[in-house]
Parts: sequence; structure tokens; C-alpha cells
Amino acid sequence: MSLFLPFRALGYITDDVPFAVQRRGKETFITVSVGKSWQIYNASNLRLVLVGPQLKHGIHALACKRDLTFAAVRDTIVECKRVHRTGEYRGHNADIIQLLVLGDHLFSLGRDGKLVIWRIGDYTGPEHVLQLPQGFNPTCMAHPDTYLNKMIVGSDDGRMQLWNFSSEKCIHEFASVGAAIKCIVSSPALDVVGLGLADGRAVLHNIRLDEQIMEFTNAAGAGTSSDLFVSGSAAHAARLAAGGACTSLSFRTGAGVPLMAAGGAAGVVTVWNLEEKKLLCTLRDAHDAGITHLHFFAGEPVLLSAGNDNALKEWIFDGPDGAPRLLRFRSGHAAPPTAVRHYGDGKRLLSGGQDRAFRCFSTIQDAQSRELSQRNTQHRAKKLKIAEQEIKLGRIISLDACDVRERDWSNVITAHEGDSAAYVWRLQRYALGEHVLIPPPKEVLNEPAPAPVTAVCLSRCGNFGFVGSAAGRVDRYNMQSGLHRGAYCRKIGPTGTGTSTHAHDGPIFGLSSDMCNRYVVSAGLDSTLRVWNFSGKRTLRGEIPTGSSVSKLAHHPATALVAAACDDLVIRMYDVEALRGVRKYKGHTDRVTDIQISEDCRWLISAAMDNTLRIWDIPGARVLQVLRLGAPITSFSLAPSMDMLATTHVEREGVYLWANQLVYGSGADIIPSEKPIDARLPFIKTGFSTEDEVAVVNGGKSSKKGGSGGDLRGISAEVGSMLRHSGATLTKGGRTNKEEELSASDDDGYGAAVEDEEEDLSSDTELEDIDERLNTNDDTGATAAARAVVGADPSAGSAYRKKDSVGAPIPLAPEMVTLSLLPRTQWLNLVHLDIIKERNKPIEAPQKPKSAPFFLPTLTSEANAGRNPVFDASVGLLDLETKAGEATKAAAAAAWGEGDEDGSLDSEGEEEKEKGDEEEADAGASGTGLTTAMSRVLRAGQKGFKGPTRRSRLVELLHSCSDAGDYTSLMGHFRGLTPTEVDRELRSMQLLDEATPEKERDVELLFNFLEAEAASNANFEFTQALLRASLMVHGEAVAGRPAVAAAAKRVEKRLSATWQRLNTTLQHVRCMVGLLGSLQT
Repeated sequence: MSLFLPFRALGYITDDVPFAVQRRGKETFITVSVGKSWQIYNASNLRLVLVGPQLKHGIHALACKRDLTFAAVRDTIVECKRVHRTGEYRGHNADIIQLLVLGDHLFSLGRDGKLVIWRIGDYTGPEHVLQLPQGFNPTCMAHPDTYLNKMIVGSDDGRMQLWNFSSEKCIHEFASVGAAIKCIVSSPALDVVGLGLADGRAVLHNIRLDEQIMEFTNAAGAGTSSDLFVSGSAAHAARLAAGGACTSLSFRTGAGVPLMAAGGAAGVVTVWNLEEKKLLCTLRDAHDAGITHLHFFAGEPVLLSAGNDNALKEWIFDGPDGAPRLLRFRSGHAAPPTAVRHYGDGKRLLSGGQDRAFRCFSTIQDAQSRELSQRNTQHRAKKLKIAEQEIKLGRIISLDACDVRERDWSNVITAHEGDSAAYVWRLQRYALGEHVLIPPPKEVLNEPAPAPVTAVCLSRCGNFGFVGSAAGRVDRYNMQSGLHRGAYCRKIGPTGTGTSTHAHDGPIFGLSSDMCNRYVVSAGLDSTLRVWNFSGKRTLRGEIPTGSSVSKLAHHPATALVAAACDDLVIRMYDVEALRGVRKYKGHTDRVTDIQISEDCRWLISAAMDNTLRIWDIPGARVLQVLRLGAPITSFSLAPSMDMLATTHVEREGVYLWANQLVYGSGADIIPSEKPIDARLPFIKTGFSTEDEVAVVNGGKSSKKGGSGGDLRGISAEVGSMLRHSGATLTKGGRTNKEEELSASDDDGYGAAVEDEEEDLSSDTELEDIDERLNTNDDTGATAAARAVVGADPSAGSAYRKKDSVGAPIPLAPEMVTLSLLPRTQWLNLVHLDIIKERNKPIEAPQKPKSAPFFLPTLTSEANAGRNPVFDASVGLLDLETKAGEATKAAAAAAWGEGDEDGSLDSEGEEEKEKGDEEEADAGASGTGLTTAMSRVLRAGQKGFKGPTRRSRLVELLHSCSDAGDYTSLMGHFRGLTPTEVDRELRSMQLLDEATPEKERDVELLFNFLEAEAASNANFEFTQALLRASLMVHGEAVAGRPAVAAAAKRVEKRLSATWQRLNTTLQHVRCMVGLLGSLQT
């Protein structure tokens, strides 16, 4: 089994597939594509609502209708109801270009020249198939408003065709517009559609008259309008060469100025005033990459834009001049990240990417992820009339953080590519800090040019920052004031008393300080590792030749171990206190990109461009495992708690999380091996597999392969980790309590569709078991996460999958104690049930509330009959209370069967009394109609009563399991009861003075069951709790009845043997620890 299993991916917002928008009640939801999956955001706050399943291939088009989401995957349309796959539509022979939902029909346009119409929910085949003419290559389609059963299709040669999909006939073909049609959008004006063309133009066309109404050149915002000065084919060539294609259009609806927004491959959004036929404004920095889709929300002055820069943005038109401003946005890295580090306790990640952005990701809540501000870059770029990306700092090549002084001053330091200064950040404000760390001018007078910074680090106290440069300098700065506090220099000469020079003779690629601020370690291209005194004169303590240039350095601050990755592909480990080498690790076949020592100093983890991640055992000086991931790793970080590993990869824009199986799984299933183990990259959300949950269409019905267990295991893994960090609890739908409160507030949105959620999840057989374990406490949530992540791999976690028929874990070995994995409260409350009952007793006796008559007598007459009652004032309140009290007492006496002194009643009297009671109940008498069933129960206890006896469920199971020799079903019965119900079952078997031999036999069988469970070592803590509760109830029976006492004696003997074996093992450990302690002293 792999040591690290995929958990989830962070930082993916959207890709190049146009999004789909739908209105549900008062909320609007946005469905976006992210590779092989899709996500749904709430448009009002851009918060993530749902994450779809992982599909086999990338998504090409999206559409949605209420709870259904349609995703085009190559030539197949996958239908999902909320997050569960429900069916597939197959009918194309090539990739699908676009999807469109119209009523109860789904339209799909493919590269095979087919327009296919499906009835939603019918997976047997399409309802209509429109075969487009030969040579007409479709690119997009749209449904013109008010055109019944009509669809307009555009092609790559500029032609359009209007089809009646009901009669499957082409009604009209429009003349070519001179360029490939990239998008067709229906406008608010009747008979008018908007066309986005490949040459950057936006055209408004009247399809009823087949006339062009307006034409806007350079609608994509990237051209120079040079085509206006030429004509013919030269004009067409100029338009194609001037700027990008117009890939998206959207029209504003509702009150206000009629506007049209256009966007293209340049990332610019242009807004046009259709009333005045002129440009209103241009959003030059709308996106850092091409625009994939634009959408004006119906009746609102809000424009939604999506781009290839992995961002969703909403713009509101509320300015006095009509220009929009940015309302809200969600974004991730626009280019692959190259540096990642855990911050603090591991709940947040710091990452820097090739897009020059410095981001903070939350592993708990995606909405808390954000980019750190670099001081008004957008305003400065607009003022200088350059791109915002050119204003930002360069790519981060080194970073370090310390959370000790987070609230006091800047606590993050970064080095940027080609920059001669180091920068500090205040993570509490998510912004660039006040100071820039550069050496004083007098320190660099002899240097020809400022050398770029190549390595940075912070002291563990957070007061000092260390900066290493390409010139070999190592400088120290105060993080509070930003002042230079000296440089680390070495003396050149036979005795070290000559002239001073830089710390190294070449670029420095590694810096670190110890936990107690005693020394600083540096390494660089000069193949030397040097150790410096932290304070004082900052003199050289010693140096160690590495034999090869050092490219990466890892230091364990609490110890003196330092690992150096060298250019000869060997990782060397040194003890900087003793100034000697202690380990060498060989195995990588390409450049090492990152290394790290685990928090417990037992692992050394390294990644290289050979597409492998190697985990080395430091004490054993061997490799534990070699993982071959989906892409070469550029940077990674292991959390301080060692539960999660974060990685960044080549050509991947996300940050990937991996779960440590020594924390969440079974260590016995992890086998050391030098043979690479293949591991796929994590998905957007765990619990979805490309093979385990595939909808297969057979005869119009869809079924799932492999069941839904994999889905629930993955979901519980993620939620279990969230619970472990945040302490939240889960509801039935698998969501946290906070999410449930937010969902309940939605009227018609996805969060309000609780019935659908319960319908989807009710068929999952593992739901109750997972929810039961996740709803207990943090430890149980972590256990569920462990089981979930282990369950993601078919070859992993065999120990956790070994369960009996009632869900109890089976011991891994015959003598190994195995816990029941029940909620802690279930067995602990059973042990302390008497204390809980004593605590819950009322402090004082309940007092009878002051009674008041529930009716008032009225006077009836012909004048007030049925309305305006007149109360009878002659009857006083005291008389009413007296009468009501007497009636209540009489009813109680009748119900409790007061009669003869011996408590018996003759049959005639009883029949008459029952008859009278029934008549009083029918007449609606107050309080006198108490059921006679109570008196029957009491009479059943009277002497002389002979009635049928029925054994309880517990007694029946005791006898049947004892005869079969298997107590599995009986233990399952106990596992399903609450502590109060277990106590009630045990007390129902309590032996009284006149107990029959059958009753004694039942108690004897109970102790035989406890003996068998103690011998099996399964459900260990729950069995101990059952034994204690049984002894408290049946203690007197054990002392006074030989057969029961013998059974209890056997249980005691069995427990004594178990404890003796455990005590012997503990004594061995104690002696060994004492021996080793004596040797060290």
C-alpha cells in the first residue's frame, strides 16, 4: 500500500469550458468545469455549493436543469443528479461542442455534423437527429427567443442555418458573415441575435429579415482597427492579424441602458452602448488570459466573466458614468505554482506561482483562500498603462514563515526571481509588509551590480530574517524594523585573520537556523556547508565539504541534522554539531527539486524531476517507499502533524493534498519497497472514482458498478479531516452543521433540496455506519477519515476492511486486542450510567401547577344559540375546581382498579365498568377516559392470573446464539442499543426471590456470552462495559446461585489471563527502558 494516498486538490476555480447559469428560486447558481469534474457556485457570494463526480475524461461542454447537470465528455453526455451519476446519453461519433437545455429536451452539437435532441431522462436513444449538410462544420448554436421548435447553428465558414428540430428540416440558410462564428447569443430584441466572429468583430443580425443591424470591429479589445484603411481580402487579413477572436457575447436585460459585453482571447472585456452604437468602456485587466464566457444576470446590472486564468469575476454597473467595477471574484493560480509551504499548525498553505501571485490556501474552507495584496498593483498598472502582471513581484523562488510573531509584525519572507531585495509579508493582513530587505549601500560598494536574492529563512523566534544572495552574501535583518543587523563573513588567511569576504564563493541555495538561535547553516554552489554563530561577531563555527554543489537544503530546527541535495543526485545528511556526515541517500535519476525532514526527524522526503517522491528512513538509512506521481513535483511540504502532504507539479495549476496512511490508515499494510508505486493525482474532491461509480445504460435503465461505498468513503475522508481540524459535526446529508444551517435558508436552491439529497443518500448502505462514527467526536472523525482514505485504494487498508456481519472489526491476530470503534459515549455512558442518573435527578419534587377550569358554564337560549355565549356567573370558580377534582379522582380510582381488598373484580362488575368508561370517553368527559389497558396490566400481576409469557429479544438471542455457538448477532444487538436500552434489557433479566430455573439459565447464558467475547479479544472496551453493567445488575444472583457463580468465575479467569499477558509485555518494555536509561546516565 502507498504511504501517501490522494486526498484532494486545491486552487481550481474554472477552466476554458463556458459555464452554465440557472436561476432557482431567489438564488442563481453557476456551474463551471474543472478538468474532469465540475463545481457549482452560488452567484450571490461565489461560495462553493457542490462538487461533481470525477469523470473519465475532460469536460467539453456543460448544461444544467434544476438538480440535473449535463457534462459532455468526448462523444458522451453524462447526467448527474446533484453529485451522483444517473445516466449517459450516447449518439455522437465525435466530440461534443455545445450543450443546451430547452424545456424537457437536451440539445447537443457535435463535430460529427449532428444536432441531436434528447428527451431528458430517456437514455435509450435520441428523439431527433439532425444531420447537417456536408461541408457545414458547426461551431455553435442558439435558440432564438419566441421561435417555436427552432434552432440556429453557426459554422466555421461564417454561414448560419435555421432548423426546425421537430420536423427535422432546414428552414433557411443565411449568408456568410466573412469569418468563423465563435458564438451565437439571443438578444432581448425580437428576431435579433449577436454573433462573435473569429476576426474580433461582433455583429447584430436580424434573422427574420436576414439583415445585419450593427457591426462592432475589434470587439475583443485586442486589435488596432487597421482594417478600416484597406478593403477586400487585405481587410480580412488585417482583422485576423490584429487581435483575438470574439469568443463570448452577452446582453444586459431589464431597466437601464441597453448594453452588450464582448470578450475574447486577449482577456479584455469591451462594453458597448447599443442605443448610441458606440463603445462605453473597456476592461483592460479583466482577466490575465482569454475570456471563456460572459453572462449578464437577468434583470440585474451585474456581469459575470470567466477566463483561462482560473478566475470567476462579477462586475457591477453602478457608476455615474455607467462603467463597471469589480464586485466580487474567486481565483486560483493562473500559472503552475512552484513553491509551497505549510503555515503554522498546517491548516493553511502558502504558495507562489509562475503567475507572480503569492497565495494562501485554506485546507478547511475554500472560501478563506485568497491572494496576498502587493499594494495597489491594479491602480499602478492603470496609471502606467501597462499590464498588472508586469507590476507584480517576480516568481517566488524561496519562502519561509513563522507564526510566533504573527500579530506583531511581518512574519513571512520571500525571495523573487531576479530581484536583489527580499520582501516581508504580514499574513494577518494578507498584504505586503512595510519593509524591503536590502543591504546598506556601504556594504555593497565593491560589488559591480546588486546580486539577486536566492535563499531566505526566518529565525524560530520570528525576530530575525536571513537573506542569501547570488554573490555569496548572508545578511541578517530585524523583522520588526527592517534594519540590517550585520552580515556573516569569513576571514581569508592561514589562521583565519586575513581580509573578510562573503560567506560563500558562489550563489547560496540554502539557509536555516536552529531552534535556540545558537547557529545558522548556509550552503551553496561552492560545495561547502558552513555553520555560523548566530549572535556576537557572527563568526564561522565550522565548515563541511559536500563534494558537490548544493541545490537544496533541509534542516530540522530541533536537532542538529541537515540534509543537502547535491548536483550529483546524492542527498547527504550531516550533523552540524559534530561537523560530520552521517548518511548518504542515492536513488534519484534527475535533478532534486525539494527536500524536507519530518517533524519527528524520522523521515527524509525528497522529490525530483524523475517524477518520483522518495521517503527515506533516517534511523534505518534506507528508502521506505518510492512513489511515482502523475507529474514531476516542483515543490512539496509535509504538515507539522505529518497527516497531510502538499505538492505542486509541472503544468498543474493546483496544490494537491495527500493523506499519510500512518496517521489515517494501518501501518501494518505499508510495506517498504524500492520499486516505484504509481499514484494518481488527487481529484478536486475525494470520494469519486472513474471506475467505481460508472453509470451504465442498458435497455433505458442506468445502474452503478461497484456500488456507492467508494463514494461515501471518499466523502467521509474529507469530512473526517475537516472535523479533526474544526470540531464540527455532520448531519444526515453528509454536511457540517454550519453548512446545514446555510442550506436551510435557501428557498429553492441546491442547499434547499434536502429531499433529493436524502433520496440520493438513502440507498447507500454505509450511510448510517459512517454518520454514526463521524457524529461522535474528533477522534472518531479522524478514524473515519483514516478508513475512508485507506478505502480509496483497492489494495490498501485490508485491516480496516475486515469486519464481521454486524460491522465490528475482526482482530488482526488471534491474541490482539481490537476495539469496537463505537462512539466513546456509547460504552463510557454505560459504565457511568448510575452517576448520570443520579446527576439528572431533579433537585426538588415537581410541584403541581395551579389548575384552572378548561371550560366555563354557559346559558343557552334561542337568542344566543350558536353565537355570543353568555356565561353562567352563578357557578363559582371554587365549585368548578371541586367538581373537576372529584371527577379526576373518580377516574383515577376506576382506572387503577379499586375494588375488593384482595384487588380482584368479578366479571360483571368489570364489564360494566369498562362499558361505562367507554361511554364517558365517547361523551368527551374531562380526564375520566383513562384507558383500561393499564388496569389489565396491573391485574396481570395479581395472584391467580394465568396469562401467556413472552421472552424478550435479548433472551431469545442468548438461547439461539448459545445453541449455535456464535454470538455475532447478539453482539450486533448490543451494539445497536443506547446505554439506557442496554441497562433496561439487563434489568429485565434480574433474578427475584421466586425466580424459576429458566430465569437462572438466562443469566448463566449471559455470562457465557461475555466469556466468549472476552476470549475473542474483539469489541474489547464495549465488552468490559457490558461486564461491569451485568455485575452491577446481577451481582446478588452471582453470589447466591452456584450455576451463575461458576459462569462468572470463568469470565474472571479469562480476563485475568488477558491482563497477565498484557502485564508481561509492559514489564518487558519497562525493563528495556530502564536498561537504556541506565546506560545513558
